[in-house]
Amino acid sequence: MRWFFVSFPFILFIAACATKDPNFGFVRTVTFSSFQTFDYENTLISGIDIEVSEVMMLEKLSETTLTAAFQDNGFVENEADHDFSVVAKWRKAVSSYPDIFDSIDGPRESIDRRVDPSFRFASRYHLIVEVFETSSDDVFWRKELPNIFDATQLTEERIIDSLNRAVENFPNRVEKDPNLLDFH
Repeated sequence: MRWFFVSFPFILFIAACATKDPNFGFVRTVTFSSFQTFDYENTLISGIDIEVSEVMMLEKLSETTLTAAFQDNGFVENEADHDFSVVAKWRKAVSSYPDIFDSIDGPRESIDRRVDPSFRFASRYHLIVEVFETSSDDVFWRKELPNIFDATQLTEERIIDSLNRAVENFPNRVEKDPNLLDFH
């Protein structure tokens, strides 16, 4: 019985880590097999002290990286007639003590940086990628990456890595078998 009281907190900790919400996924049910085309709609940028060069870099890299990612998944870009739209939202804000799993650098580097006094309150970038179904204009996919990296660490590589992380579990295009019956 004594081992139970000693091991219970450890088991609870392991269970909490295993069920950590990764802040992503389908937020509503959609018929995914009908999606063939997409359009990169917009990059929204908000927050404190954002330089014009940062805005230009975030806009350019968001569009090119996400467009390439969806094309790699088998979808065709089509501005005029598309099945879904993609929006990237960047926010630069002051936050304190981000979760060790938030950073693009991983938990080990986050733990190592916690001894640095500037780590407590720092300006950090947050990323949200949303995918909207065109017919209903409703969000069906959302990935939120809070505190993805410190504002002082802004580089093209970190932006691209963050955007790729935001869509890494987005499903590939479903190829329809023309021999299957279509039930409505």
